[in-house]
Amino acid sequence: MEMQLTNPSYELINKDSMLKLSTELSQLIKEKGLSSNIQGKQFVNVEGWQFAGASLGLMPIITETTDLTRRGTEPGQVEIKYMAKCEVRNITSGQLVATGVALCSNFERSKKGFDEYAILSMAQTRAIGKAYRNLLAWLMKAAGFEATPAEEMDFAKDETPTKKPKVVEVVVEEITVEVDRDDIIKDIQAASRMKDLTDVFFANKEYIEKDEHLMKLMKAKKESLTTKKK
Repeated sequence: MEMQLTNPSYELINKDSMLKLSTELSQLIKEKGLSSNIQGKQFVNVEGWQFAGASLGLMPIITETTDLTRRGTEPGQVEIKYMAKCEVRNITSGQLVATGVALCSNFERSKKGFDEYAILSMAQTRAIGKAYRNLLAWLMKAAGFEATPAEEMDFAKDETPTKKPKVVEVVVEEITVEVDRDDIIKDIQAASRMKDLTDVFFANKEYIEKDEHLMKLMKAKKESLTTKKK
């Protein structure tokens, strides 16, 4: 059975279409909590950028991941670092319209203590956001948000005021309602390859990072898979 492709809801080269999309983006991002308040400004999460791209028939494809891990001579000197590359293509024609390259390292203040799969996952997330930003930054500004994906602003989160913004509370509520925790546990237990485990984490990253039990389960599964490879 062949997959049926439908025409995108909006046209990138149509001014009126873009203005209409920016209005819809503004409303949806606020309603679904797809932005983060960082230093008093609203930065859209990668899910918001993906919605904008999907509305235009533009889909992201991770084309490459590179392990840049550096190991020092002393304990604690291991820098887990990954680079990811993403292409954004027209879903109907396959035409390449934008690219993005991003890095993630456990030497970042907000990533200390992260396992390897989480670093790899964030590198991919940032690459997707970067690719969309290179093409649609102006659209996000028109919708009333900053033109930089929230994931690129991780370095600034330590400086965010301690008062919890309302938008963060909305994100937590949204995740609690839509994510089935039991399904995530089953997916983790069923993972037979490191790639499978990474995919599970990438698909449920925000939820898993807030659940201590799931993080421990991910770490135990990673160690099990690593042992099997030896």
